Amino acid sequence: MKLEEIYAKYDEIIRKDSSLPYVRCKDCNYTFFYARHFCPKCGSRNIEVLKSSGIGKVFSWTKIYRKGETWIYGIVELEEGFRVYCNFTDDVKIGDKVKVKIVRNDKYYSILASQV
Repeated sequence: MKLEEIYAKYDEIIRKDSSLPYVRCKDCNYTFFYARHFCPKCGSRNIEVLKSSGIGKVFSWTKIYRKGETWIYGIVELEEGFRVYCNFTDDVKIGDKVKVKIVRNDKYYSILASQV
């Protein structure tokens, strides 16, 4: 699968229902979020783009205080086995179950997680 095809599939999944796309290696079953045309674990080019359930657990988080605003930022480990950085919409604890979705702001994408 060429990188351009992977980008197109990511865009299709995101536009359809704000779901989180990811890549799975068909040879070693390794999953990862960032679009690559080969598996970073085994080097295989035998990969597929899939749609994540969006369900995961808080792996890590921190609060950022800036100009009178508080942001909660961290990492979610998805059921499919990969991790993503995201913003949280609620206060969270490590291990909390969350739902992740992608939101488009102008020309950029943000990954948001909220408690289930």
